[in-house]
Amino acid sequence: MKTILIFIVCLICSVVQVAASDRCQDEVFLRRAYLTVTGALPWPQECEEFLSDTNPDKREQLIDKLLKSELGLKYMQMHWGDILRIKSEFPSNLWPNGVQAYNRWIYEQLLNNVPYDKMVQELLLSSGSNFRSPASNFYRGFQKRSPQNFYNNINLLFLGNRNCSDNGYLCFSQIKFKSTKEWKEEITYLDFHKTVPWQKIRLEDGTILKLYPDSDWREAYVLWLTSRNNRRFAEVLVNRMWYWVFGKGIVHEPDDWRDDNRPSDPELLKELTDYFLQQNFNIRALLKKILLSEQFNAKTAPEGGYTPQRLPAEVIVDAIASVTGIWSTYSSRVPEPFTFYPPRTRATHLGDATVSSSELELFGKVSRDVSLESQRNNAITSRQLLYLMNSSQLERRIRKSPTLQKIYINSTNIEQLATAITLRVLSRRATEQEIAMYKEYAEQSNQPLMETAIDIMWMQMNSNEFLYNHKSLRL
Repeated sequence: MKTILIFIVCLICSVVQVAASDRCQDEVFLRRAYLTVTGALPWPQECEEFLSDTNPDKREQLIDKLLKSELGLKYMQMHWGDILRIKSEFPSNLWPNGVQAYNRWIYEQLLNNVPYDKMVQELLLSSGSNFRSPASNFYRGFQKRSPQNFYNNINLLFLGNRNCSDNGYLCFSQIKFKSTKEWKEEITYLDFHKTVPWQKIRLEDGTILKLYPDSDWREAYVLWLTSRNNRRFAEVLVNRMWYWVFGKGIVHEPDDWRDDNRPSDPELLKELTDYFLQQNFNIRALLKKILLSEQFNAKTAPEGGYTPQRLPAEVIVDAIASVTGIWSTYSSRVPEPFTFYPPRTRATHLGDATVSSSELELFGKVSRDVSLESQRNNAITSRQLLYLMNSSQLERRIRKSPTLQKIYINSTNIEQLATAITLRVLSRRATEQEIAMYKEYAEQSNQPLMETAIDIMWMQMNSNEFLYNHKSLRL
């Protein structure tokens, strides 16, 4: 079966249909939107409903629905968790209770669409128990708890600066920590001073910050950072959102802003930043504008402007699970006894980088050891391809797939079978040419229909169309 599988994959990859329009087809947009916003494949019924809908505004309606959906909020939570290094063990050592509280705080910020400036202010001015004041986990998550390290990471996250040469770190010199009698609880607090050793702080852009006794010195810096007058703050978030959608920032790397690393399209960055400020730091409005842009709606390169991206590790693992109907199980060894996640938990919803699996590690799961976007590696490797092509574990999942069993029971011929499998795996209807190819294969192989169904599903899961968002290889 594997030899035949290789043959079919090569055949499909050799014939590419080129669309006449610069705008991608509805089925391409549907899958692209779902994977980008939610990290999940659309269900067949959702595909059929969208493809049959004649409303000219259906793309905008879909984006609105996905951005507000739990899947969309959870996937955005995962992105934030990556750069905030949410992890129960080394090096963050937030511990499970802290991880759970921190993730819930991020989710609520996204759910309530809290303006970005307000969200960052609450995060950076946080204090209190890591269990009861979730945002305070921001400061607890650093292996090296020094004012300089706090400041360096804040500059990296919110200004894209990898090197800080000013003395703004002094604004964070009051931060202290103390334990309580509750296991692994820690309090972040401020050690107020009656006198101020440094009357003025001069930032790199020439801004002067004044510090006063018996006050939170962080406030001066945070209010400057999140001000509308500090345009870089908004630009970095706009660029990060663009990176999360397209896999490459307007400034790239998205957290490496330097004089000699200029934006690839300054006018685009300015337009989006102006819009973001006009919308009062509304992240959801910004994302909607990007997702309805010509770039996102364009057909796939090289014919169009959308560059395919290999799916992130968590998304690939979830896609395999949702296609086969057999989900991975996850557990945390921190703390003992082990914590077991509920059945059908998505990898994109784990929320803790300590929790992993062999599949996630294979496809490049993020370690969350640093706050750099480049820590995620979405390159295809030979080991990944060998796993998809030859893994006996994957073959067993396909053979035992309840999804495939249901499709087989409800299909009376190869055309119905191929159509249903393609809708589930590739989120589109099978073409006439594909159906003809599958019919020819079924006749030549002279095997039971169920074996042909297994071959078709396995072949499609090995295609670039399955592994990429979106590399359309329609026949």
